[in-house]
Amino acid sequence: MFICAKIKLMKTTVKNPVIGIVGGRGTLGRIFRQAFESAGHQVLISGRKPDGKKILSNKALVKKADIIIVSVFLKDTIKVLREIAPLLKPNQLLADFTSLKSEPVKIMLTSKAEVIGLHPMFGQVESLIGHSIFACPARSKKLWPWLKKTLVNLGLNVHIISPKKHDELATVHQSIPHLLVIAFAKLLQEHNISPEKLFEISPPRTKILLLSAGRLLASDLEMYADIQLQNPSIKKFSAEFQKIFSDLSIIVTKGERTKLIKALKSSALHFGDWRNFAFDSATKLFQRVGDLKKKPLKQKVTPKKKIIKKASAKTTLAVLGPATQTEIAALEFMKKKKLKLSVSGYASNSEVFEAVVKGKAILGFVPLENYTVGPVRETMKKLFSSQGKVRIISEFSRPIAHALLGIKDLNENNVARIYAHPQAAAQSKKFLQKNFPKAEIVETTSAGKAITSAQKDPASLAIAPAESAKTTGLKIFHKNIEDDPNNRTRFIAIARQNVPCSMFHVPCRKTAIAFYFKKNKAGQLASALSIFAQGKINLSRIESIPTEKKLGEFFFFSECEVTNTSAKFKKAELELKKIATVVNLGSY
Repeated sequence: MFICAKIKLMKTTVKNPVIGIVGGRGTLGRIFRQAFESAGHQVLISGRKPDGKKILSNKALVKKADIIIVSVFLKDTIKVLREIAPLLKPNQLLADFTSLKSEPVKIMLTSKAEVIGLHPMFGQVESLIGHSIFACPARSKKLWPWLKKTLVNLGLNVHIISPKKHDELATVHQSIPHLLVIAFAKLLQEHNISPEKLFEISPPRTKILLLSAGRLLASDLEMYADIQLQNPSIKKFSAEFQKIFSDLSIIVTKGERTKLIKALKSSALHFGDWRNFAFDSATKLFQRVGDLKKKPLKQKVTPKKKIIKKASAKTTLAVLGPATQTEIAALEFMKKKKLKLSVSGYASNSEVFEAVVKGKAILGFVPLENYTVGPVRETMKKLFSSQGKVRIISEFSRPIAHALLGIKDLNENNVARIYAHPQAAAQSKKFLQKNFPKAEIVETTSAGKAITSAQKDPASLAIAPAESAKTTGLKIFHKNIEDDPNNRTRFIAIARQNVPCSMFHVPCRKTAIAFYFKKNKAGQLASALSIFAQGKINLSRIESIPTEKKLGEFFFFSECEVTNTSAKFKKAELELKKIATVVNLGSY
C-alpha cells in the first residue's frame, strides 16, 4: 500500500532552495517553518499578521520561493491552489498539507511545477522526530528528492503512497474513527448523560473514548465535517462499516454468544502476534489515563482576568515538585540570583518544559546531570526535541542529600516497598542494597509522588529531601543515604526565548548545542570534533543520546566553552551544519 523512504536518498544538484509556506502562521505551518529554519533553510510565509495586515501575498510568495507548500484549512485549500497553480513555473515545486489528497493533487497538476501531495500525521508537537508524513509524488524532478531528503533529516518517517490509496487509508485511520466518536457523543446526548460525570466513573478505555470525543468537539467542527464529506472513499467504507456494525448489533441483540465469540476469534486471528504489543502498550496507556482526575469546566473570564493571568506567568518559575530536590535547588538559585518569582510545581520534567513552551512560566528549572550517576537524559532529550523553542540561560550546582521518610508508627523491619525517583534510587543504590535488600524499589516521577505514595502505603518508605518531613508529617528514618558524600547535581534554568544571561548579572561563558548527522557513515563524529578543534573551541562535554526515532541512531549533546555570539562559534556552527542538523540550545 505504501513504502517508507530510506535515509539514503538519490543525489541532487539542487542547492539551498527557498521554501515558501502559504499559511505559515497556522499550527503546521509554524511547526515546519521553525523546523526548516533550525536546519538552516530560508523560509518565507504568506498570510496575515494578528492585526489583519498582510505580511506577504500568495502571489509574491510564489515569485520568491522555489518550493511552495500550502498549509491552510481544508475548506480553503482548493481555493488557494486554484489561485496559485497557474503562477508556478517548471523549476518550482508545489505541495500541500491537507488530510485529503485526490482532489488537491488533481488541481496542483494543472500547474507546470513539480507536484507533491503531503499529509503530516500529527498536529501540535514539540518535535518532528519519529513522526510520520505521507507523500504523494504526482510529478517529481529535481526538487522532490531534495525535499524528501530534508524531511528525513528533520526526523520524519516519509511514507510514499498514491493519492487514491492515501484517501482510502485516511478513511480507515481518520474518517471512520471520527464517525465512531461522533456517534458515541450523539448517544450520550440522546440519553442526556454528562460526559464529565461519566469520565469520573469510567474505566480507562472509556475515558480514552470520551477524551477523543471531547477533543474532536473542541476543535474546528467545519474541518471535521469537510474531512468526512470531501473524502471520495468515505461512502464505500462508511457503508461497509454500517453493515459490520449492524450485523454485530443483531448478534448482540439476539444474545448469540457462539456467533459473537466466532467474530471475535476471527478478528483476533487477523491481528496475530501484534496483539501482544497492543496489550502491553494499552496497559501502560490505561495506567496513565486512569490517573487523570476530574477537571472543572473552564469559566468565561473577562479581559481583565486574562491580563492578570499573563502577568502571573511572567513571575512564575516551573519546577518538578513539590517536595523535590529540584524545588529546593530552585529556591536557592532564585535567592542567589535575587529573582522574585513564585514557584509552581509540575508532575514531571516534561510538564515543566511544556509550561515554558506554552508561556505558563517565564523560567523552568530542571536537572541536567548528577556527578554520581551521570547525565539526566530526559532533560537532554527534551532540549533536543524542543528544536530551539526552549534554551538554557543559566546553570546552578548544589550538593544533593537524600533521606528515607515514612509514617511515624512504621516498623522499619517490615518495609516492603521504597518509593523513589529513578535518579534518587540510583544515587542511593549501595545503601538500599545493604539495608533494605528485600524491599521493592518502586519508581515514581518525583520525590513528591514518592511521599504521597508512602503516606498511603503503611509498609513503605520514600526517598525525598529531609526538609520535606516538616511539611508532610512524615518521620525521618535515615538521613544522607546517598552513596557518595560529594553527591552533586547541576541544574539549568530554561526559557522560551533566548533570554540573555545578563539578566542574572553574570556574563555568558559557554554554549550548549545538540546535533545529529544527516548521513550515517564512518568518521562523522571525528569530522565534527575536528571542526571545533580547528576553531580552537574547547568542548567541556559531549554525550551521545538515542533519538528514539530509529534503533542505533543518536544525537549528541555538547557544551562549548564559547558564547553563541562569538565569531569563531558562528564559523564552527556553519561548518557543522554542512554535515549535521544542529540545534542551538543557548548560552549561559
